[in-house]
Amino acid sequence: MTLELANLFFGATAVAYFAASVLFVADLMGRAGSLARWAPRLVALGVPFHAAHIVVWSIVLHVCPVAGIHFALNVASMLVCFVYALARIRYRVDVVGAFVAPQALAFLLAARFVGQVEDEPRLKSALLPFHVASSLLGIALFTLAFAAAVAYLLQDSRLKHKNLERAERLPPVDALDRAEHRFLVAGFPLLTIGILTGTMWAREIETGGAVTGIVRAALAYACWALIGGVLLLRAAAGWRGRRAAVGTILGFGLAMLVLIVYLVRSFGGHA
Repeated sequence: MTLELANLFFGATAVAYFAASVLFVADLMGRAGSLARWAPRLVALGVPFHAAHIVVWSIVLHVCPVAGIHFALNVASMLVCFVYALARIRYRVDVVGAFVAPQALAFLLAARFVGQVEDEPRLKSALLPFHVASSLLGIALFTLAFAAAVAYLLQDSRLKHKNLERAERLPPVDALDRAEHRFLVAGFPLLTIGILTGTMWAREIETGGAVTGIVRAALAYACWALIGGVLLLRAAAGWRGRRAAVGTILGFGLAMLVLIVYLVRSFGGHA
């Protein structure tokens, strides 16, 4: 019965995110009409289903929700959607959901169907809750910053090419730039905590200098330095607009490379 319930919540989440993705894309193409307003609502609707799926699925598999990359993908994508559902009310950046919904759907499917979920006993550490919580929240905020940055570049291009009809479907560039900056400011301290606790935690559990561990650490510090540089240059040198957006996208790309290294390590059977 519990397995059927997990599958039910999984299906409901996937349908909500997929429908939201379709509506967002249709809206960007100018073909959604009045249905466009349902796209962010479907993302918000998927959040409780997603959370319920994570809880029930962990019970079915007898795996702690912070064990391995599978649940991390699930929790991260759920947090992205949750923060988006809250942020869109304050910043009026519904269009960010056009990037959030497809990514959440991809992470949901990858966590369910790619690789094998395993509980790893080395994960028992007092630092783990701080590392996982800060890292997942940081990823959620950086994802939203990335989405706002991409939307900014798209809107900026439309305005430069005087495509005013399509530009009206996106928020003003100032609103997107402001939202991107605030997501970065909120996520950077969490990234810092995640890196520091991850470094100390790695010393407790690593018995050797695995190549993936070294690469992962190097990419994480590079991501931290790049995002910190973007924030510093914005404050000290007035970096805004296109330059800040490009820096944000590059920083998010490094964060995704860290995740890919985790995936390679997990799915490659390294323990």
